[in-house]
Amino acid sequence: MEFRQLTYFLAAAHTQNFRKAAELCLVTQPALSRQIAALESELGLKLFKREKQRVELTAAGQAFVAYAKETLDVLQRGEQELVRWQEGQKGVLLIGCNHSLAAAFLPSLLATFYKRYPEMRLKVLVSTSDRVVRMVERGEVDLGFIYDPSVRSDVVVVKELFRQPLQALVSTQHPFVQKAPTLSQILTEPLILLGEETRLRKVIERMCMQRGLEVQPAIEIGSVAGLKELIKQGCGVSLIPPALLWPPQETDGLTLLPVSDITESFTFALVYRRLGSLAVPARQFINTIIEQTAKLTSQLAP
Repeated sequence: MEFRQLTYFLAAAHTQNFRKAAELCLVTQPALSRQIAALESELGLKLFKREKQRVELTAAGQAFVAYAKETLDVLQRGEQELVRWQEGQKGVLLIGCNHSLAAAFLPSLLATFYKRYPEMRLKVLVSTSDRVVRMVERGEVDLGFIYDPSVRSDVVVVKELFRQPLQALVSTQHPFVQKAPTLSQILTEPLILLGEETRLRKVIERMCMQRGLEVQPAIEIGSVAGLKELIKQGCGVSLIPPALLWPPQETDGLTLLPVSDITESFTFALVYRRLGSLAVPARQFINTIIEQTAKLTSQLAP
């Protein structure tokens, strides 16, 4: 049993199509089909039912998916640990990131990584969280940085970095500063939110819908920096995780407050491909970001 056979198997299980699986793995369809057939021969069981252009996992194939994932994950964790022994690697790192994190939390992590590996070239592609996941799946970026992941894919690994609650963001002069508000009280104020396509906006709307509350923003803006400035000027309030207020020197005039009836946590995560080996720069970045996240989040704690 070979590493590439497990890789091809998971790609085919995810796409249910050998041609699409071959494109994901950057090989020809005949080569992928031969390796999967060899894997089936070695196991003595059929993993797929082949029907014209589509393939479907057999019962044995469905059972084997979890073991194949676990095997590849263990190998990649081993690679990530070994990279700590490597020094001075050169390369290019492609990172996908959603808009909010690219403007707030990610720059500090990138600065730390760049100082540690000054010969690395870094390229950040900014998009929505869903688009970032698709870029990782297709190999357009080495890894992605998102929050509130809702990924259901055999192709990618979602590694949780930390969790934070949503909090009320108000000006330091707002009456809420005297007492932590409830979600319904926040919704009586002029609400300033990011656009409907953003993950943060979707989370807020989902949270309110579950409580039978309606979200009607007074102002929608596509910039976290613009949102913060509007709140400083006393135009309204917002809901935001503390990580999006980084760096601290840009929070003058603003106050984060706990919302007394919000208990849900907001997950920040790395996403990277399970298929194939991670490039050295990507493994180095993962090691660096895990190391730095604990320090940064402690500084962001209210």
